[in-house]
Amino acid sequence: MNIGGFQKTSLLDYPDRISAIVWTSGCNFRCPFCYNKNLALGTAELFPEEEILSFLSKRKTLLEGVVISGGEPLLQEDLVDFVRKVKDMRLLVKIDTNGMFPERLNEL
Repeated sequence: MNIGGFQKTSLLDYPDRISAIVWTSGCNFRCPFCYNKNLALGTAELFPEEEILSFLSKRKTLLEGVVISGGEPLLQEDLVDFVRKVKDMRLLVKIDTNGMFPERLNEL
């Protein structure tokens, strides 16, 4: 998965949950108000997925969930596999999407 950003801890992005945030690279929109333009354009430096999963595994007793944002997460071909790995750690998953691919949500 193309991970363009990672925040180890957030108390804001997943209401009432301690979470980590994964930002995906690439978006199908070019919103003028976007606060993640480097992610939307796919120009952000990428984080290795294995490192993110390793961190989440080590912190799974402290974290309650993972927020997957972007960019547009539903553009990621291997999102289903990534979400499965996170859920196997017994972490909740929240996906922030622009809503253009509702059929992809059914796969999750």
